[in-house]
Amino acid sequence: MSDPTTEGYTVATEEVEAMVRNLCAYALGEPDPLQRYADLTYQQVLFDGIVTALQRERGRALADLVVSGVPVADVAAKTNLATVPRVRKLISTAGQTERVKAAARPVKAVPAPPQPPEPVEIAATGKRMLTEAERVALGLPPAVPVPRARPVRRRRKAAA
Repeated sequence: MSDPTTEGYTVATEEVEAMVRNLCAYALGEPDPLQRYADLTYQQVLFDGIVTALQRERGRALADLVVSGVPVADVAAKTNLATVPRVRKLISTAGQTERVKAAARPVKAVPAPPQPPEPVEIAATGKRMLTEAERVALGLPPAVPVPRARPVRRRRKAAA
Protein backbone atom coordinates (compact mmCIF):
# COMPACT_ATOMS: atom_id res chain seq x y z
CA MET A 1 0.00 0.00 0.00
CA SER A 2 1.42 3.34 -1.04
CA ASP A 3 1.22 6.34 1.26
CA PRO A 4 1.29 9.65 -0.65
CA THR A 5 3.00 11.35 2.29
CA THR A 6 6.08 9.17 1.83
CA GLU A 7 6.61 9.75 -1.89
CA GLY A 8 10.25 10.19 -2.76
CA TYR A 9 11.45 7.78 -0.09
CA THR A 10 12.36 4.28 -1.21
CA VAL A 11 13.46 1.12 0.55
CA ALA A 12 15.15 -1.83 -1.10
CA THR A 13 13.38 -5.20 -0.97
CA GLU A 14 16.45 -6.67 0.77
CA GLU A 15 16.10 -4.13 3.58
CA VAL A 16 12.47 -5.08 4.10
CA GLU A 17 13.31 -8.80 4.11
CA ALA A 18 16.14 -8.25 6.60
CA MET A 19 13.84 -6.24 8.88
CA VAL A 20 11.16 -8.95 8.75
CA ARG A 21 13.76 -11.60 9.62
CA ASN A 22 15.07 -9.53 12.51
CA LEU A 23 11.73 -8.49 13.96
CA CYS A 24 9.74 -11.66 13.26
CA ALA A 25 12.42 -14.33 13.76
CA TYR A 26 10.49 -16.12 16.50
CA ALA A 27 7.27 -16.30 14.45
CA LEU A 28 9.11 -17.28 11.26
CA GLY A 29 10.83 -20.10 13.11
CA GLU A 30 7.54 -21.60 14.35
CA PRO A 31 7.23 -25.16 12.92
CA ASP A 32 3.40 -25.30 13.21
CA PRO A 33 2.00 -23.47 10.14
CA LEU A 34 -1.24 -22.48 11.88
CA GLN A 35 0.61 -21.02 14.86
CA ARG A 36 3.11 -19.33 12.53
CA TYR A 37 0.18 -17.75 10.64
CA ALA A 38 -1.40 -16.51 13.90
CA ASP A 39 1.91 -15.08 15.15
CA LEU A 40 2.66 -13.33 11.86
CA THR A 41 -0.89 -11.92 11.68
CA TYR A 42 -0.50 -10.53 15.19
CA GLN A 43 2.82 -8.95 14.23
CA GLN A 44 1.30 -7.44 11.09
CA VAL A 45 -1.41 -5.78 13.20
CA LEU A 46 1.30 -4.61 15.61
CA PHE A 47 3.35 -3.13 12.76
CA ASP A 48 0.25 -1.42 11.33
CA GLY A 49 -0.05 0.23 14.73
CA ILE A 50 3.59 1.24 14.52
CA VAL A 51 2.97 2.79 11.08
CA THR A 52 0.08 4.80 12.55
CA ALA A 53 2.25 5.90 15.48
CA LEU A 54 5.02 6.95 13.08
CA GLN A 55 2.55 9.00 11.03
CA ARG A 56 1.35 10.66 14.24
CA GLU A 57 4.93 11.52 15.25
CA ARG A 58 5.66 12.89 11.76
CA GLY A 59 2.56 15.08 12.10
CA ARG A 60 3.78 16.37 15.46
CA ALA A 61 7.14 17.22 13.93
CA LEU A 62 5.39 19.14 11.13
CA ALA A 63 3.21 20.93 13.69
CA ASP A 64 6.34 21.94 15.61
CA LEU A 65 7.76 23.42 12.41
CA VAL A 66 4.60 25.42 11.70
CA VAL A 67 4.27 26.59 15.31
CA SER A 68 7.90 27.74 15.26
CA GLY A 69 6.98 30.12 12.43
CA VAL A 70 7.82 28.23 9.24
CA PRO A 71 5.05 28.80 6.65
CA VAL A 72 3.08 25.68 5.69
CA ALA A 73 4.09 26.05 2.03
CA ASP A 74 7.77 26.04 3.04
CA VAL A 75 7.18 22.98 5.23
CA ALA A 76 5.64 21.19 2.23
CA ALA A 77 8.63 22.05 0.05
CA LYS A 78 11.31 21.21 2.62
CA THR A 79 9.78 17.88 3.66
CA ASN A 80 9.17 16.52 0.16
CA LEU A 81 5.41 16.44 0.80
CA ALA A 82 4.97 18.82 -2.16
CA THR A 83 1.48 20.08 -1.25
CA VAL A 84 -0.04 21.98 1.64
CA PRO A 85 -3.00 19.54 1.97
CA ARG A 86 -0.58 16.66 2.65
CA VAL A 87 1.09 18.69 5.40
CA ARG A 88 -2.29 19.57 6.90
CA LYS A 89 -3.43 15.93 6.71
CA LEU A 90 -0.41 14.68 8.68
CA ILE A 91 -0.86 17.49 11.23
CA SER A 92 -4.53 16.52 11.54
CA THR A 93 -3.62 12.83 11.90
CA ALA A 94 -1.38 13.79 14.80
CA GLY A 95 -4.22 15.71 16.46
CA GLN A 96 -2.21 18.93 16.32
CA THR A 97 -4.65 21.05 14.27
CA GLU A 98 -5.83 23.17 17.21
CA ARG A 99 -2.28 23.86 18.37
CA VAL A 100 -1.29 24.98 14.86
CA LYS A 101 -4.40 27.17 14.58
CA ALA A 102 -3.71 28.71 17.98
CA ALA A 103 -0.16 29.54 16.93
CA ALA A 104 -1.44 31.18 13.73
CA ARG A 105 -3.90 33.45 15.56
CA PRO A 106 -2.70 37.01 16.01
CA VAL A 107 -1.60 37.62 19.55
CA LYS A 108 -3.17 40.60 21.27
CA ALA A 109 -0.61 43.21 22.06
CA VAL A 110 0.16 43.21 25.74
CA PRO A 111 1.03 46.64 27.06
CA ALA A 112 4.61 46.94 28.15
CA PRO A 113 5.09 47.14 31.91
CA PRO A 114 5.89 50.62 33.19
CA GLN A 115 9.56 51.47 33.23
CA PRO A 116 11.16 51.71 36.66
CA PRO A 117 12.23 55.19 37.74
CA GLU A 118 15.74 56.34 37.00
CA PRO A 119 18.18 55.34 39.71
CA VAL A 120 19.25 58.10 42.07
CA GLU A 121 22.92 59.02 42.00
CA ILE A 122 24.53 58.64 45.39
CA ALA A 123 27.82 60.20 46.25
CA ALA A 124 30.47 57.78 47.46
CA THR A 125 31.07 58.37 51.14
CA GLY A 126 32.72 55.16 52.07
CA LYS A 127 29.57 54.12 53.95
CA ARG A 128 26.45 52.84 52.30
CA MET A 129 23.08 54.07 53.48
CA LEU A 130 19.77 53.63 51.75
CA THR A 131 18.03 56.67 50.37
CA GLU A 132 14.37 57.29 51.08
CA ALA A 133 13.48 56.15 47.53
CA GLU A 134 15.46 52.92 47.96
CA ARG A 135 13.77 52.22 51.29
CA VAL A 136 10.35 52.67 49.69
CA ALA A 137 11.35 50.46 46.72
CA LEU A 138 12.46 47.71 49.12
CA GLY A 139 9.25 48.00 51.13
CA LEU A 140 11.04 49.24 54.24
CA PRO A 141 9.46 51.80 56.57
CA PRO A 142 10.65 55.38 56.20
CA ALA A 143 13.83 56.19 58.05
CA VAL A 144 13.32 58.07 61.28
CA PRO A 145 16.06 59.35 63.44
CA VAL A 146 17.00 56.85 66.10
CA PRO A 147 16.87 58.48 69.52
CA ARG A 148 20.14 58.19 71.32
CA ALA A 149 20.36 57.56 74.98
CA ARG A 150 22.03 60.23 77.01
CA PRO A 151 25.18 59.18 78.67
CA VAL A 152 24.67 58.18 82.27
CA ARG A 153 26.00 60.71 84.70
CA ARG A 154 28.07 59.15 87.29
CA ARG A 155 27.76 60.51 90.67
CA ARG A 156 30.61 60.64 92.87
CA LYS A 157 29.98 59.15 96.12
CA ALA A 158 30.58 61.48 98.88
CA ALA A 159 33.44 60.54 100.98
CA ALA A 160 32.14 59.25 104.18
